[in-house]
Amino acid sequence: MNNINFWSICVASVVSFGIGALWYSPILFGKEWMSLTKTTAADMESIKSRGPWKAYIAQFIAVLISFSVIGFLASANNIATSSDGAFLGFVIWLGFVATESVGILFWERRPLKLVLINSICSLVSLVIGGAIIGAWK
Repeated sequence: MNNINFWSICVASVVSFGIGALWYSPILFGKEWMSLTKTTAADMESIKSRGPWKAYIAQFIAVLISFSVIGFLASANNIATSSDGAFLGFVIWLGFVATESVGILFWERRPLKLVLINSICSLVSLVIGGAIIGAWK
């Protein structure tokens, strides 16, 4: 476990944060997400006017923690290729995000489309971030 590469964790975190920014932008699923969460343009302007930096910083720290755990698991399991790292990201998504999404779908009664938007974003981020961590030895 002495071969945890902290640069790979930082890069994976930045890439994941970028994926989320693009995913929830109007270019991809932002408009649909806003509709499904009943968030209005006025709500978004209000958030922007108050300065969303605390939320961005908190979210980035959460992403950094997630990829630190993936880095630890990759090191503990001697993962040294991008494909193995991507598979680790997929397994983490399957075991934690996908299963949590079932509860969100049925117990919180969120629309399937919203659950898929959120869950697949996590899948893409974890697989790509895992690939970065796995490849960077």
